[in-house]
Amino acid sequence: MKVGVLWRKYRNVEQQMRLTPDKVYDDAYEEAYHHYTALQEAGYDACLIEWKRDPRETYKSIRKEKVDIIFNASSLKEVVFLETFGIPYVGSGIDLVAMDKAKRKEIVAYNKLPTAKFIVASDPDHIPAHNLKYPLFVKPVKGRGSAGITEENIVYKAEDLPRVVRKITEKIGQEALIEEYIEGREITVGIIGYENPMVLPIVEIEYNSAKTNTFEHKMYDLEIIHCPARLSAEEERTVKDVALKIYKALNAKDYGRIDMILGKDGLPYFLELNTFAGLSMDSSRDEDGKMKIHHGYMGYAAKAQGFTKQEFIGRILESAIERYGLEERGTKQFIS
Repeated sequence: MKVGVLWRKYRNVEQQMRLTPDKVYDDAYEEAYHHYTALQEAGYDACLIEWKRDPRETYKSIRKEKVDIIFNASSLKEVVFLETFGIPYVGSGIDLVAMDKAKRKEIVAYNKLPTAKFIVASDPDHIPAHNLKYPLFVKPVKGRGSAGITEENIVYKAEDLPRVVRKITEKIGQEALIEEYIEGREITVGIIGYENPMVLPIVEIEYNSAKTNTFEHKMYDLEIIHCPARLSAEEERTVKDVALKIYKALNAKDYGRIDMILGKDGLPYFLELNTFAGLSMDSSRDEDGKMKIHHGYMGYAAKAQGFTKQEFIGRILESAIERYGLEERGTKQFIS
């Protein structure tokens, strides 16, 4: 079984680069190398493949390496490419990846699972009429890695809303998702598998001198992490039950991370399902103290579960292998 670990420059920070290019770092290669070494240690024949601007060059690399399956696809463009050429890959399909946060929240609400009320604005001059209760939280409808998130994204007064929407629509270049701000504890739930998914220990994210999980707070590992989360047995059962129902309702595949706020009313409110969740199980800086790679939330959960790096990454890969039936078909490459 030959596994191609795909990596793309700036995959985690390309949106934030439009706002604060001086405060981002690119850990795309280091993240992919983490997965590559994990797969090798798990006994797989693995190779690193860089995503090229010209997809034909990427396809040539995949053919040259005689890859059976791709690990680490990280954008809609990459998933569309893999689907077009019929290349098996790990992770959720176009049906979910192409869906923005608002559509996902609609599906969750349709399934009678808790999520905050929301609207979507295309620009600051056309914010839909609404009866949402302040404070509100504003974020990119297709955001990633907390891009564009600072403490000003919590909006307490109506007169401040257009300014924050403008930051999202003009600087990030996306529509703005405006939702009621839920006060509570931020938690995130990693899940592995497809037919019989495994729910990992819950991660609780405590803010360190911040009101929300901003880009710098998250990408520079400034959070205070509790894993397992500090929950009662009943709270843990409720959170895991709701997370698993959301995972299945959205048809997630192989792995994903469900971000939630555990409200003061005891309900876990859905924020987002991350189909390209960070899986790194370590964090490191260079000799100058600059970040090289930040710790993935699912990585914390995997360690709490007792997984080694190879067991964690290997289990995710095994889910996709089983889903495609590659074991029954042998290791013959799919690309002719």
